Amino acid sequence: MKTPFVIITLAIGANASSAAVAKDGEFFATAELSAGRDVVPADIIENGIDQDRIASVVESEIRLGYDLGPLLLDFGADIAVYPEDSRFNRYAFGPGLRADFPLGNNEATKLRLGAEYQYVLGEDGRVFDRPRAEAQLIHRHSKEHTTTGRLRYGFRNQSEDRFTGFDQSEWLAELRHNWRPDGGPTSFNISLLGLKHDAEDNRFSYTGYGFRLVGSTALAEKLTGFARFSVVQRDYEDNFSSLYPVNRSDTHIRATAGLDYQAWDQVSIFTEAGYVSNASNIPVRDFDGFVGRLGLRFSLESR
Repeated sequence: MKTPFVIITLAIGANASSAAVAKDGEFFATAELSAGRDVVPADIIENGIDQDRIASVVESEIRLGYDLGPLLLDFGADIAVYPEDSRFNRYAFGPGLRADFPLGNNEATKLRLGAEYQYVLGEDGRVFDRPRAEAQLIHRHSKEHTTTGRLRYGFRNQSEDRFTGFDQSEWLAELRHNWRPDGGPTSFNISLLGLKHDAEDNRFSYTGYGFRLVGSTALAEKLTGFARFSVVQRDYEDNFSSLYPVNRSDTHIRATAGLDYQAWDQVSIFTEAGYVSNASNIPVRDFDGFVGRLGLRFSLESR
């Protein structure tokens, strides 16, 4: 899973697609290729004080799917390559499905069930695998307002070759409201979040809560502006380490804004930039800095 795989996957991504809207019974493919700076994966344990938690990254994401109306099947492959430190490199793939079940005659309310499986590799082999299942109850009040309640469960099976105790059950509860003024393209989302991760080693277990705001609007015929802001508090259940014998507590804040330009029928260019802060009582997990990316999206669908 070295450099040749990275080059091949990037090449496929550059010739595939992203942001397609498929109709019933249609095949679609989506892809995205980007480069920038972001927070590194959390499953690398280091002992030193001087740690960079934000690094340069090149990412590619590919989705292949078939839309059957109430049922959607897909298969995804993602890569993230960190030129500064290959230990953070990730190569992920896996299938997923989603099914919608209308509740009532007017179809204003529906139950959405989904499941997926993800297998993640690093430069030294398997990092983890994770099955997930979720249920959403979606109610459309009007053309302007939609409310969604969501519950997701996953189990992360971490490779014991890296370190032990990171296997964990992962719960996410979300209450989200979407507002589209006059039913138009402008959209605002607000979400309340609850998290519970229960790991084999309690120093990795935590309870979390927070909120997320997302907005987008058309700025011109082919130009869309968007912004995201989130705050999540995580309180851990045991001492972080022998060097830091206190329960870890983090406040994670992320704010970004960006532009999306539809350059051609199946290709768009996007950029996003902002700031991330993880205020922690553990020095090696306390960081802040610039995050951002520049990339291309491609789209392809059967006609």
